[in-house]
Amino acid sequence: MTRMIAVALLGIVVTPSFAQRFPLRFQSLNPLGFEAQLIPANETSWMHAVGGWGEFSGYRLVRDNDHAWLQRLGGYVELLRVGNEMSLAFLSDIEFIADPHNDIRFNPRAIFWEEGFLFTQRLKDTYWQLGYFHRCKHDIDNSILGIERSLIFGSLYGAYALLWRPENQFAEGLFSFRADLYTIRQDDRFPASTRPLEPNLKKMMGSLGASAHFRKTLASRYWGIYSTFWSTVNFYGEKEGIINRFDGIRSALFSGGLTLGIALQGNVHMRLGVSYEYLADAGINPTPGKAHLMSVGVTFMDPTVIW
Repeated sequence: MTRMIAVALLGIVVTPSFAQRFPLRFQSLNPLGFEAQLIPANETSWMHAVGGWGEFSGYRLVRDNDHAWLQRLGGYVELLRVGNEMSLAFLSDIEFIADPHNDIRFNPRAIFWEEGFLFTQRLKDTYWQLGYFHRCKHDIDNSILGIERSLIFGSLYGAYALLWRPENQFAEGLFSFRADLYTIRQDDRFPASTRPLEPNLKKMMGSLGASAHFRKTLASRYWGIYSTFWSTVNFYGEKEGIINRFDGIRSALFSGGLTLGIALQGNVHMRLGVSYEYLADAGINPTPGKAHLMSVGVTFMDPTVIW
């Protein structure tokens, strides 16, 4: 019991950051799904596993002036595994956005950064997660534009996930529900005239979200299909700072997305898919604006831990 409490404290003792647009929104991590690395009950394994994922996509048909290309890269290290019931992992990933406004139609515009710790506890086919994350957004090559928006936010994170795996079927799903309590919120903008415009992330109070992942192996075990849905509702107060915890919710904004495609399967999955998402605040320009985005791309990932 003492060891379990100590591991849990490692996962929650520091203050996390969750941005409205977080790079991992189309994926979920479940380190305890790594069945190839099971260990005996009550044993402890340090530096237990490592893995990663990467994506390159182009925005097509539905997009705005800031989105032409997308790149996501990420990795995780499972620092500690206790039996097959508890896990503590560190992860880091980025989302890189390029617009089409240069002579080769690939102009770096913004980068969203994420890193943090994730503690996972298994209860049969369900999982509880607690975490600390730091997420931020910074502009790239913005001096010629004369505009800037820098975002840094922190939140405490908690999630509940349910694994669905019917017998005698080559299909499985993961359904999760999450909540964030924001503690660090920074939304710096230039020019100064854009700072009062809503939504203002300095007024964020918290968020609730849900995601559903499904994948199925086809007749040949080397091919499969997959789909993912995610959604988030962000809640805002009237005032900036911690004081809005006691001031009540003044507004709520919804964002969500859907992706589906086919996968070439082995120890690594190569996914070819189409994604659509709606962002209530894209987070790039100093004047906040919503975005409808559709992308087509390829993703490489470790399917045992990443959904």
